[in-house]
Amino acid sequence: MDGKTIRHMRRRLGVTQRQLADRLDVDQGTVSRWERGVERPRPRREAELLKLLRDNEDRRHLARSLALVRHDVQTAALLDARLRLVEVSATGRAHFRARGYDPSALLGTDFERYTDRLGCPELAEHLLRSGLQGGDSLLFRFTANFRGAGHTTIWEPLLEDGRVVGVLTYVASYFAFPDNGDVSIERVDFIPADGSDLVLLHEGVRSGAIRQGPAQVLRL
Repeated sequence: MDGKTIRHMRRRLGVTQRQLADRLDVDQGTVSRWERGVERPRPRREAELLKLLRDNEDRRHLARSLALVRHDVQTAALLDARLRLVEVSATGRAHFRARGYDPSALLGTDFERYTDRLGCPELAEHLLRSGLQGGDSLLFRFTANFRGAGHTTIWEPLLEDGRVVGVLTYVASYFAFPDNGDVSIERVDFIPADGSDLVLLHEGVRSGAIRQGPAQVLRL
């Protein structure tokens, strides 16, 4: 880890050299030498520094997710660690009502009952394969067809101390499928935590009509 990276990480944390030194139980001069490239942190200190940054990023992501829902920045909702719906934004509630569901009745519902009520029970199996609950994927994405109304939803895990404590879910896009009377999942993919490629889990008969940016995918 070079000095420029350490300085960037400290600024990302929003702390002074003195404050970072206190957190790592070293003196300010040591941090200064790291940042100037005169000295390199030992592996244990480097691991502690990375953990500080990861924990800070997790807190920022959680705060951002709460703000998205509570200030209705997006059509979004929050799930707890057991994938029960716990909070929905105002536009998220409108999204459910437009599809004939009472959002209040869905609150607290476990995931299997939730997907059954939405008419997409197979979604639970796809989510399990993605490894999202275990922290093995960065995001999970699916595109649903609701009698011709299409939307793509993204799920992002919320982490605390390296554990998944909840999920932020939000609608990324709306579009129209050709007229039909079905409720179906037309595409499912995810990004593994250790990679950047989309892994394809499912394609439905209408997947060719999905309107979203092109992506290189790996088939699982």
